Amino acid sequence: MPKKFSSKDFVVFLLPTLIITGILCYMIVETIYVSMSDWRSAKVSFGFVGLENYKRVLSTERFWNALLNNIVWMLIFVLPTSFMGLILAYLITLTGKENIFRTILLIPTAISMTVSGTIWVWMYGINGAINTLLDLLGLGTFKRAWIADANIALYALIFVTVWLYLGFATVIFEATIKSIDKSIIEAAKIDGASGFKIFYRIVLPLSKSGFLVSVPLLSLSILKLFDLVFVATRGGPGYATDVLAMYMWELAFWARFMADAAAIAVIIFLLSLVIVIPYSFTALRRWFG
Repeated sequence: MPKKFSSKDFVVFLLPTLIITGILCYMIVETIYVSMSDWRSAKVSFGFVGLENYKRVLSTERFWNALLNNIVWMLIFVLPTSFMGLILAYLITLTGKENIFRTILLIPTAISMTVSGTIWVWMYGINGAINTLLDLLGLGTFKRAWIADANIALYALIFVTVWLYLGFATVIFEATIKSIDKSIIEAAKIDGASGFKIFYRIVLPLSKSGFLVSVPLLSLSILKLFDLVFVATRGGPGYATDVLAMYMWELAFWARFMADAAAIAVIIFLLSLVIVIPYSFTALRRWFG
């Protein structure tokens, strides 16, 4: 018989959830209101101007450059990281040493983005670890000013995010693989299927739920990415690594154009909904349909 829902359960679990949800909703509404105000200086002002701030932001070349960088970042980062996480999870499961490898892979995830950015600024430096290693290997011709070169700086930072989130993706797919009926894999082994065939014909098709979780979460992490870019490049060189969150921060705290910054925040929120809503419907259909 299911346990009856008591007032104590309400206070301990439901009430804090309702309070946090209420605060979040208030903050969203407040941000939307500010985005339609004339607050464009250090002096607070809430004069209503409608969609003027959105028009101004959307008319700037920097906004579209930052949005393009976000999109490129997601395209290069999300699916490859998810797929590599699946491969690593499968290999880790085969070894039976999950705790050891999981710990190693999760170390970057446990490091804050700010600390990671500082580490990789040193790694990518002209006299940093990567160029020093290339010299030692006799590959000095490949030395680069990795994050000072506008042609490769964005891809250098994308690599950092892969390093940071690969462990997270691996854990998701490890749980997915463990949810697969073992009898299916055992039957394939009895029939003489190789490890590759088991992965390609059984594990990969049955890992859709893992992609259903990893792809939206990794996409959202890039859409709101700020701290790594701020620490490593400040959006430079030029605007080569600029992203929407970086542009929003500069408008809010350098230019003091709070209304414009709020407009970008609302746009990021709407873009997040484009990811979250399809994911939510798909997940609900899959799990409760």
